[in-house]
Amino acid sequence: MADKPYAKRHGFFTRLLERLIVNHFRRVNQTTEWHRLSKWTALLNLLAFRIELREHNLYDTDGDLTKPKPNCPFHPNPPARTMRTASGTQNDLQYPAMGCRGSRLGRNVPRSLTAPDLSRLMQPNPLLVSEKLLARRDFKPATSLNLLAGAWIQFQVHDWFGHEKEDLGSGKDLDVPKGNQFFPNGMKIPKTKRDPDRLSELDDNYPAYRNEDPQWWDASQVYGETEEETHDLRTSRLTGQLCPTGKLYVDDNGFLPNDPNTGSTVSGFTDNWWLGLEILHTLFAKEHNAICDHLKKNERQLSDDEIFETARLINCAIMAKIHSVEWTPGILDHPAIQPSLDANWMGLIGHFSNEALARKIGKFWPNSPLKDMFTGIPLSDTDHHGAPYSLTEEFNAVYRLHPLIPDEVEIKDFKNGTTRHSFKIEEIAFAKARVPFTIAGASMEDAIYSFGTAHPGAITIQNFPSFLRDLTLPADPETGIQQRLDLGAVDILRDRERGVPRYNEFRRQLRKQPVKDWNELAGGDVSLAKELETVYEGKLEDVDTMVGMFCEPLPEGFGFSDTAFRIFILMASRRLKSDRFFTTDYRKEIYTESGLEWVRRAGMKQIILRHHPRLEFAFQSVSNPFAPWRERQ
Repeated sequence: MADKPYAKRHGFFTRLLERLIVNHFRRVNQTTEWHRLSKWTALLNLLAFRIELREHNLYDTDGDLTKPKPNCPFHPNPPARTMRTASGTQNDLQYPAMGCRGSRLGRNVPRSLTAPDLSRLMQPNPLLVSEKLLARRDFKPATSLNLLAGAWIQFQVHDWFGHEKEDLGSGKDLDVPKGNQFFPNGMKIPKTKRDPDRLSELDDNYPAYRNEDPQWWDASQVYGETEEETHDLRTSRLTGQLCPTGKLYVDDNGFLPNDPNTGSTVSGFTDNWWLGLEILHTLFAKEHNAICDHLKKNERQLSDDEIFETARLINCAIMAKIHSVEWTPGILDHPAIQPSLDANWMGLIGHFSNEALARKIGKFWPNSPLKDMFTGIPLSDTDHHGAPYSLTEEFNAVYRLHPLIPDEVEIKDFKNGTTRHSFKIEEIAFAKARVPFTIAGASMEDAIYSFGTAHPGAITIQNFPSFLRDLTLPADPETGIQQRLDLGAVDILRDRERGVPRYNEFRRQLRKQPVKDWNELAGGDVSLAKELETVYEGKLEDVDTMVGMFCEPLPEGFGFSDTAFRIFILMASRRLKSDRFFTTDYRKEIYTESGLEWVRRAGMKQIILRHHPRLEFAFQSVSNPFAPWRERQ
């Protein structure tokens, strides 16, 4: 744990109550798992988990956060006090480099457990693990979700982390021996680049890695990560001038700009692009522009630049709200989850009545973890809970959700429900993401409706899409080198390389009991248990964390494992609680009164219908916009 200056100090009564809650549920969980408890008891159990995780599972890896990071200077003008900077600096004004581009990813386990797994890096061969345990044999759908849910998490992850890698062809590569049908000669990928700066003696044996992206929930995937990128996205391709009223450039046909040299869409972050990202990046660029019009009408004192910065704040808050109170309860459909996530965003008071009442009560309530639960994090003070804010290697590891991607997508006519064309995922990826709009003559409504009525894959073992296991990336623009890789094997290898503990140790560090045998790991599936034991040569402690989480039997309504959920319990609230624009500065003086009202009224359904009102029929009897929509008969 880091020094206390990073944490708010809470009173004796609050600390005592927390201890009582934690100790009570430690006893309860010896005989009963949290998800088998009644709704409100389970919610309190989740609160106990979060208190413990905040105390034991936040570890700092970084150095002096009062000084600028390389190539990430502090922003002098306009004042960063009232705006998000492109590179993520000055969110915390006392530690202005916290969470910026080039800052280190933290850890959720002690650094003494995070040495790169070099002696066992290829044991068992990641390509063999991919072929025997990850490869999709038959598509297993997640029938409680629509495909927008699968696209959404990739849209969000692209805002959160991107490890620096060694240059292609530099000789600093990981050589994977031959191990499956796609790669009979093995596979070569560049190493993750360690932070070359030695900040402490721990760096010698327990290296840390820098995040290329700003680590805040700041929609950098839409707005860019440098002032130059942001300026370019605000520039009209017709006039060469900044778009008026603080807007992002969207052409007359409703599309984002296209790079004439590569044929690819231009946005803040476009790696691993496909139709799902095309839909969401375009939708939220349009939402930004609608917010700009709203601010122009209601906040006449704002300049065009101020409108842009305020609209960005509002758009970011909407994304955080959608992820918290719609996407997460959609994929974790347990009775305790919706009120728990509502409590994060609007508080239990807001959950039962309205946010306005919670806001009034919050003004008179001393800041404490209990206040967060009853009035919501946006009405509380910023708190880093003892460690400087960062995303973590373990958080990155649990968000490896590639099984969500299906093998193909049917593009349907939203007017009558008939299929226009069926595309394999590789046919609508990278520079071909717009093919449905050209070859199939589809509209954006058709594409969104098609995603709303299709299922993603289930996040489970042996459901990793074949397309991603034999993936050829676009050529590197600088070297011209084109990578071919098995992304399933890469996912396994990256966790080992970056010192993410293997599955049983990962569970221990989250205060979960390790699995005792292969049958328990396989959830009673005898055939799978045998296959796991064979691949891992009888060494249960060698099972990779991703494999273990994909095998793990799920709590009622869950779309991913309870082990992954433990990291989520900690980090989901942390991304809000550490960000002053979601806490201390979530107020009308920063967002404007009309801006806060816009956030209050916005959700995924409202945004889709604001820009595509003809899809209203699809939401009839749909309680969550990430659940399957109503189809045309």
